[in-house]
Amino acid sequence: MRLEALMEDLRQRSEGARAWLRRVMPRAAVASAALFVVWLLIHNSRFYREGIAGRLFIVALLLIYFTAAYYGFIGLRWLKRRVMWRVRRRLVITYLFVGLTPIVLLITLAAMVDFVGLSQVMTRIVRVQLVDKETQAHANARTLAEAFLRLPQNGEGSRAAQQAWLDERVALIQPSLPGARVAVWSASAGRPDESKPAQFTSEPRDERVRGVGGDRTPVGAPLPEWVRALNEWRGFTYLPPPSSSTEAFGTPSMRAFVRARADNREVSLLFVVPVSRVLVEQLRLNTDLQVHPFFIGADIAAIRFNRDWWGSSVSIGPPGVRQTNREEERQIEIAEGARRVVIDFNRDQLGDAVNMSSMIVLPATSWPDGTVSQRGAFLCKFSALSMINQLFDENDLGKVFQGTFVLVAVTFLILELLALLSAAWLTRAVTGTVHKLYRATEFIKRGDFSHRVRVRSRDQLGELAEAFNDMSANIESLLQERVKHERLEREVEIAAEVQAQLFPRKVPRLRGAEIVGECRAARGVAGDYYDYVEIAPGLVAFALGDVAGKGISAALVMSNLQASLRAQATILSERMRAASRAATTTTAATHAGASGQSSVEMPCGVTGVDISCAVEQMAASINEQLCHSTDSNRFATLFVALYDDDSRLLRYTNAGHNDALLIRAGGAIEHLTEGGTVLGAFEWARYTEASATLERGDVLVIYSDGISEADNPRGAEYTEHRLAHLVRKNRDKTADEIRQLIFTEVDNWTGGQERDDDQTVVIIKSY
Repeated sequence: MRLEALMEDLRQRSEGARAWLRRVMPRAAVASAALFVVWLLIHNSRFYREGIAGRLFIVALLLIYFTAAYYGFIGLRWLKRRVMWRVRRRLVITYLFVGLTPIVLLITLAAMVDFVGLSQVMTRIVRVQLVDKETQAHANARTLAEAFLRLPQNGEGSRAAQQAWLDERVALIQPSLPGARVAVWSASAGRPDESKPAQFTSEPRDERVRGVGGDRTPVGAPLPEWVRALNEWRGFTYLPPPSSSTEAFGTPSMRAFVRARADNREVSLLFVVPVSRVLVEQLRLNTDLQVHPFFIGADIAAIRFNRDWWGSSVSIGPPGVRQTNREEERQIEIAEGARRVVIDFNRDQLGDAVNMSSMIVLPATSWPDGTVSQRGAFLCKFSALSMINQLFDENDLGKVFQGTFVLVAVTFLILELLALLSAAWLTRAVTGTVHKLYRATEFIKRGDFSHRVRVRSRDQLGELAEAFNDMSANIESLLQERVKHERLEREVEIAAEVQAQLFPRKVPRLRGAEIVGECRAARGVAGDYYDYVEIAPGLVAFALGDVAGKGISAALVMSNLQASLRAQATILSERMRAASRAATTTTAATHAGASGQSSVEMPCGVTGVDISCAVEQMAASINEQLCHSTDSNRFATLFVALYDDDSRLLRYTNAGHNDALLIRAGGAIEHLTEGGTVLGAFEWARYTEASATLERGDVLVIYSDGISEADNPRGAEYTEHRLAHLVRKNRDKTADEIRQLIFTEVDNWTGGQERDDDQTVVIIKSY
């Protein structure tokens, strides 16, 4: 009641406010119009610019905006009430928007392509060229280092010969990598000491290949500590200006570092390609872009570089940093603490004049400390107008483009006119049927499903009316079907919860092996089954089965299979305990001097002395139970095994299942195939048993055909070969990591499609 009273009070207050606005706003509109006229008369006068009238007129401006917003809202309400109520009028306006929207979108997309696409292409072109130079530098560095190792190291004049050889090789590289310079650290035994200057250096003398920037550190200077910890590295680097300098530019270059070893000798080689005038000219020639070196290397918090989907940008001046922008000179002076930096956008690092350009931001590595950051590297002038002029040049291809463009424009205009003319006819056709359907829905609201819509048209709207008639006739039956469907879904959910209890909840602990398993059902409940049961300490039974079919029926057979396997495991465990007690009794009697000798035979296949037949007997017993409890068309494949943790011996039988994969630590792949036919089909079937020893690092993968036969969108199967290759490549990982990799690989292969079959895997990793 209090809430209702509060809402009523708010309603009354809002009504009062609206009544007050209706009385006041006409006067406010007259005052706003008068003030606007006064502003038009005096806004260019000195009295307005320098006097108090300019500041006071801000209040009047707010009144004008409020008046315009108020009457604009009133006009929209009137338009909605008087014009937009009819569906026919709404459709006419909709068709007008449909006709105009493509034109606006095309213009917007063209602007975005010019602003975003071309700037991204420009940055990409320059980046590709720099990466190509880095790749060349790295390849040359590796070749020089390996060749330097083959040079004679001893003897008279060997050092001079090595230096001459290095100068000759560097000179040959100059045409492709202008300004390339090399430093070599060599040691006849052990690792070279890169914390000292290099023993050999080679640098060109030409001023045209001298790098931009103020840093002139020799190429043979000691290497930074972060580089000395690496064997190979390459990248786009820079040397920042001194903190005491007002210079904002850094010294960019492409660097490659390699190590080479032969016998006891080792060579470290640094290959440097500075950003020089000749290199910039090569970039301009290769890219057909006006590239200017403009590498900002100063570490100032006011300068931030961004690379977003719309292109590269630089922002200057967070709060608390004083900056001065002299627009007429295109210079920016940044003051941060005691440091001042001046950035002149009129000239690049070569001293050449620069017109209005876009900045290319690239990731660069600080050579002294190895940190990577986004840096403004180049300015590039790219004109979309010049590109359009080239496209529509006065040649045959340009004329074709121009004629095509005109043809498309005329066709587009004709289609727009046809769309507008067809709007009226479509509106009349649509609104008539819509009105009939509206009346029919009123009957449905009242629960009257006998009403039918009269259908005259034979188009899609007529089909819609027919569908509405069918809906009203069948809606009751559909509701009943929905109830049945929900009940069935709930039953499937319960079955899935029950089935989840059948899978092993606890993993047996083994000293020398790790066990993981997982089953992913295709239809809520699975026909696949996996299990691991601890028979005795250190002795574990593994099983993975696949029941023919899917869904509830396969899950029921799967539960029968699980019960049979657990029963056989229990029987085997009891036999072992009984045999162990009998053996203990016999041993005590023998020690007591009892006459005669008696022996208790251990279950076969348990002690390793008797014939290995425990696993095959388990398979035969399970087959017999399935034959008695299921129809002949219900069968299952099964891989069952016993693993002895002490001896690392695995005894197995493969009853028609996919070959288990044993990936050895050395990479060899073995297929465990010994066994027999499927279970539950032939009561007379017999099974054979084989064994394998799991060495340290071996991986045993047992899987169902839902893994190997998973199809990609083109219908190709994943295959056992790909599974084996994946496990072999990742055999050094843990069993759980391998399980995750298998399912991730299969999901990627299928492309997110719904699973056609259950996918199950059990992995035993020996360590």
